[in-house]
Amino acid sequence: MTLFIVLALAALALGLAPFAVRLFDRRAGWPLAAIFLIAAGLLARHIPRLMDGEVITYRHVWARDFIAPGRDTDFALRGDPLSVFFALLALVIGAIVFIYSASYLHNKQSNGSFYVIMSAFMLAVLLLVLSDDVVLMFISWELVSIGSFLLIARAGSAGEAGSVRTLILTFTGGLTLLAALTIAATQAGTTNLTDILASDFWTEDPRLGTAVGVLIAISAFTKSAQFPFHFWLPEAMAAATPVSAFLHAAAVVKAGIYLLLRFSTVMHDNHVWNLLLITVGMFTAVMASLFAIQKTDLKRLTAYSTVSHLGWIVATIGIGTPFALAAAVLHTLTHALFKSSLFMLIGVVDHEAGSRDVRRLGPLWNRMPFTFTGVLVGSLSMAAVPPLMGFISKESMLEAFTEAPLDTAGVWLLLGAAGVGAVFTFTYSARLVLGAFVDGPRDMSEVHEAPVQLWLPAALPGLVSLPLAFVAASLDEPLDAVVGSITTAPHLHLGLWHGITVPLGISVVVLVVGVLGVLARKRILPSFDGRALLPFTGNIALRHFFELCGRWGRTAGRMADSYSPARHLLYPLLVLIGFAAIVLFMPGIDGVTPEPRIEGIDDPIDLVPLLIIVVSVFGLARARTRLSGAVLLGTTGVGVTLQILALGAPDVALTQFLVETLVVVIIMMVIRQQPEEFHKTSARRRTSSAILGIATGTAAFAAVMGLLGRHERSDIALYYLNNGPEITGGDNIVNTILVEFRAFDTLGELAVLGMAGVVIAAVAGSVPRHPFQRGTRPLFLPDSIRNALPLEQLQRYLVPVLGILAFLIFMRGHNSPGGGFIAALVVGGAIMVVYLAFGTDKPVARPNTPFLLTGIGVLTAIGSGFLGFFEGSFLYPLHGHIGPEHVSTSMIFDIGVFLAVLGMLTLAINALGGYLRPGADKKLLPFHRGGEHPLPDTPDVRPDPKLDDPQQPENSGGSAAVAFSAARATDHDQPSTAASGGDTGGRKEEKQ
Repeated sequence: MTLFIVLALAALALGLAPFAVRLFDRRAGWPLAAIFLIAAGLLARHIPRLMDGEVITYRHVWARDFIAPGRDTDFALRGDPLSVFFALLALVIGAIVFIYSASYLHNKQSNGSFYVIMSAFMLAVLLLVLSDDVVLMFISWELVSIGSFLLIARAGSAGEAGSVRTLILTFTGGLTLLAALTIAATQAGTTNLTDILASDFWTEDPRLGTAVGVLIAISAFTKSAQFPFHFWLPEAMAAATPVSAFLHAAAVVKAGIYLLLRFSTVMHDNHVWNLLLITVGMFTAVMASLFAIQKTDLKRLTAYSTVSHLGWIVATIGIGTPFALAAAVLHTLTHALFKSSLFMLIGVVDHEAGSRDVRRLGPLWNRMPFTFTGVLVGSLSMAAVPPLMGFISKESMLEAFTEAPLDTAGVWLLLGAAGVGAVFTFTYSARLVLGAFVDGPRDMSEVHEAPVQLWLPAALPGLVSLPLAFVAASLDEPLDAVVGSITTAPHLHLGLWHGITVPLGISVVVLVVGVLGVLARKRILPSFDGRALLPFTGNIALRHFFELCGRWGRTAGRMADSYSPARHLLYPLLVLIGFAAIVLFMPGIDGVTPEPRIEGIDDPIDLVPLLIIVVSVFGLARARTRLSGAVLLGTTGVGVTLQILALGAPDVALTQFLVETLVVVIIMMVIRQQPEEFHKTSARRRTSSAILGIATGTAAFAAVMGLLGRHERSDIALYYLNNGPEITGGDNIVNTILVEFRAFDTLGELAVLGMAGVVIAAVAGSVPRHPFQRGTRPLFLPDSIRNALPLEQLQRYLVPVLGILAFLIFMRGHNSPGGGFIAALVVGGAIMVVYLAFGTDKPVARPNTPFLLTGIGVLTAIGSGFLGFFEGSFLYPLHGHIGPEHVSTSMIFDIGVFLAVLGMLTLAINALGGYLRPGADKKLLPFHRGGEHPLPDTPDVRPDPKLDDPQQPENSGGSAAVAFSAARATDHDQPSTAASGGDTGGRKEEKQ
């Protein structure tokens, strides 16, 4: 339970953060840091056991039958030496950063959001490194991305661009990680990370394993800011200094390192993996170190140094030997110590001197001696100067490079590049110290040392590098244990002296060249400042990529940006033809040999729906008015519904019929805003459209026959049919699949449904309501109210009947045709009848009601899933009986479906037909209630195509059922004089 308690403590810190800020303001960092240190202590108790080869675990079934029947997904946590190492790193460094924040931040209410997001970020990092299930790992990976985005975005306008770019790049890595983990899980037949890494498919199918490894590497590159994704990290420096110290020294960037180390279990001897990590890592290390020398802002200099050191670690992981992995872990620890310290100390300098620019600072070493000492020690460790821990870790990495899986020339090239990078590292480390504390031109007489509670937590991690170097041998066994959880333990012997070796020779040369460069810094460094070393930056490349995507989006949009059906049919037809060409003519693609199974008409009843469909489609092709087209489109759907019913699928048939009914009315709401008749087209246009339509229909028929007429029922379908009733206690296989077997799918569809409702509201609200063409506004005609009277009387009896019917359909859905979705459609039909009975546009619900219904529906569906934990799995249905009636928690899930669908339908009616122009109710509603003064008749009016302006302010409307009782719109070829006269008549009527 230790791992669960550690996560619970992090969650407790998250929950207490707002209250702690309210009580202690910025000093809330102290109690929150105490919670993290307690969690670290709980983990540290298990270090002796971990070094003896034991592993601490926690597992609880999260989702049963997630991949396939019998394959569960667990909320699984695993504490081996590697994961505990990264968890302790995050907890301890995070606690120090929280203590530092208690003095660094100002007293203000916004501290609440800082501590809340930082605590949430800590929880996400811990969940990532401790997860032993790839589903949990991916979720926490994305939460880390969101957390870093929010923390950077807190900087306001200064962090807006950087936060967006951070989100884009890290989410790109999330997509590649999703692909990699999905492939690995399906190949291994499990989502358990330990079992996946122990699976045989890595060796049985090395090409697939290599592809997965490349996707993993790309994901890690995005988090760890490796080329070409490196540029997000320096931009993230807009965030507050505590954020930079935590995210970019011990948290988000280390997430990518953890991922590489974790998958080194199966990839450490893969040559593609080795070459990719070595090349990208060392190139990033040298490139970023050169960029760091150019920076005059201390924080950006330190940011590029972070990118460089991450490149060193990635390249070392790429070597793949046990010693190299140990060196990478060691430098991960060393880097977290000196880099977190340097970030916080730079914040101290900025806090006291009011600037981070070396051109605006001056001699601070005697004004801020303690801060200067902390920066000096941290920078010397970063520059790998003995006797500091950074020297030992860098020597270890250089020693690992001598074992690189390259030829002799490649090894020497790698060592040469490392030497150049080390010289650059020494140079920017010197610039950090001398630029901040020695060389600056400004008078620093007014600056004084920071309070001890500010500089001490900041300096502490870096100062540890000095004594730790003298007892480095104490890290031998822990590092052996960490690497032993990845691959074979290397049996390390760390120390400051290992004799005269190649790495030592490189270090000596680096120190000599570095010191000479420092002595000549005033002549060398100005030549680097402000110089563009590359033809373009990462930001420019990303902007060009966005522009390219935008151009492609506009090009793709133009394919459908037309009212012409021909254009909408052409591109799908080309896709079908291309697919057929690939299947028929490309070698190596099977699927043509089996003969298609063509069913004949074995029941005369099949002729009835066929006749309805043929007649409806023929009439639809010949229809001149939009009203006729909408009606015939509905009868086509009725024919399809009848065919489905004849084939023995009453659930689908009932759903299809209700959808057709509702859609026809919604179509009426749209087409009433358009002229009555379709535009006239030329004979040539009609001929080409007919040819295209016939070709598309033929291709669609061939595709359906070819793709669906070649196979029998699948194994999974037979499993549901044979085992579903016994497992679920319900005979309606369709419903039990939706709400029990594949409830995750349905839950995702509910989320999509909710988003579709948001889109409908956004689109309908982005233009003036009901932009009727002039002359087609039906609002002022009393006929609409008279025509609604029969429906008004009918609804009194029909709506209660439909309500009872919906209840019965919902209750019987588990065993007979029905369920929440169909019941919602029936209630939607009742609401539609109510709307049609209004006689004019009028909302059927309050503006917020559709959103509440949809939101409550989705939350109800999710909430019902937690009941499944009583049986060990999210969304696992619990069954029982109330008297003779069989009940299941899936019924609660179905209630969520019912509410969400009902909210969607209500939103569609409100958005498309719920507009009531201010003041219109005064004219219409009294008559509707039986008033004594009906509105006078309105003469026919004709539209003026020149005045066909959808932005006109005179918006109005009538119910969809009576839309065409409005003045009749004629073809656009009508003379403008008639149209003008008609419009005048309309305005006269409005004055009356």
